Amino acid sequence: MTRLSTTDVAIIGAGPYGLSLAAHLQKRKVEYRLFGETMGVWKNNMPAGMLLKSYPWASSIPGPDAQFSLRSFCAERGYPYHDELIPLPLDRFIEYGEAFQERFVAGSCERGTLTSLEPGPDGFRARFADGETVDARRVVIAVGLSPFGHLPEDVGRLPSQLRSHSSDYGSLEHLDGKETVVVGSGASATDLAALLHERGIPTTLVSRQSRLRFASRPRPRTMVERLTAPTSGIGQGWSLAICARYPQLIHLLSEDARTGLAYGKALGPFGSASAKERMAGVPLRLGQTICSADVRGDRVEMLLADAAGQRQVLQADHIVFATGYRIDVSRLGFLSPAILNDLRLTGGAPRLTRDYETSVPGLHFVGPAAAPSFGPVCRFVYGSRYPARHLAHYLATDRKRVPRLRLPVPAKANATPEFVVERESEVLS
Repeated sequence: MTRLSTTDVAIIGAGPYGLSLAAHLQKRKVEYRLFGETMGVWKNNMPAGMLLKSYPWASSIPGPDAQFSLRSFCAERGYPYHDELIPLPLDRFIEYGEAFQERFVAGSCERGTLTSLEPGPDGFRARFADGETVDARRVVIAVGLSPFGHLPEDVGRLPSQLRSHSSDYGSLEHLDGKETVVVGSGASATDLAALLHERGIPTTLVSRQSRLRFASRPRPRTMVERLTAPTSGIGQGWSLAICARYPQLIHLLSEDARTGLAYGKALGPFGSASAKERMAGVPLRLGQTICSADVRGDRVEMLLADAAGQRQVLQADHIVFATGYRIDVSRLGFLSPAILNDLRLTGGAPRLTRDYETSVPGLHFVGPAAAPSFGPVCRFVYGSRYPARHLAHYLATDRKRVPRLRLPVPAKANATPEFVVERESEVLS
């Protein structure tokens, strides 16, 4: 028997973007339900011991008031804190996110796993792994980057026990005792290689880049430096400062300009300042391209080539590809064909209106999937303040009926599921 309930807004994803939006909706007394494990991606898809690359001052989750910043959280619990000079440990950020949820979104974060999202009688019908079905007038997707980890095409055929993506970590225990290769040159690659090396796992880093780039170690900046290259929530420089402060202005640019800004070279790939020293002792194979990767017994054998065409063989027990992310909403297995067919895309990312709404009425995206529409700030925790405020206002004032999409073909009469209405809509106070 399937349970059927209703809500005005369903938020899918309980990371910083989902939590911030939920807190703002609750303040405005908009009925919503938030689905996902609180800070789940940060807990399950990032290795313990990692340090955040973003400034601590730019890592606060924006609530409906300014009283619960990361600074105030650390002061409450007696943790050392500095806006820029002390890196933020992953476990502390997770603890902060959980405290934010308890304070602002108490009792409304549900760990349901969405299995399908399709057109419904008054918007959307969401089905969850525990058997619940939720009808929502609007849906906001805030799933972050983890579903979009990119693997080079020619390695997808390697068995999963021999290769993985950096977004799969998480615990590193299953790599203990295994000779490991990390492929990449950005923060994910260098952080992971350093953590594996510190754990005593034999690790080699392979990169196409001829040298590794790292962020400068934080230090007090002169007035001239602040004027010529101001610090923003996503980095230093005037172009990044504009992107960080004015995403709605970026939305007015051409599609090519927005996409160029979203994935510009100014943001990487480069490692965090703290990773540079921790990488000492990790063998490097720089300026190397992987020509092939094949199974040899219970190991993987890679053929590498440098810029001069010289080749060498490297074997390992496991390869971790820290090769970035590519937004492709078709990889979200819960979106029905009826929704995917009506989505207008930029590359694989949804084209969004100024209200973060897709071409499917009532379906919104926030977070990294919104970067081609609103610029690179969407790739950072700092960017969560904009959709939270804007969407909360929009959803609180918009009460128009969402136009129906083409509904799925009904099942045969004798196969129609039986629904039990579990809870009627009610406004959260």
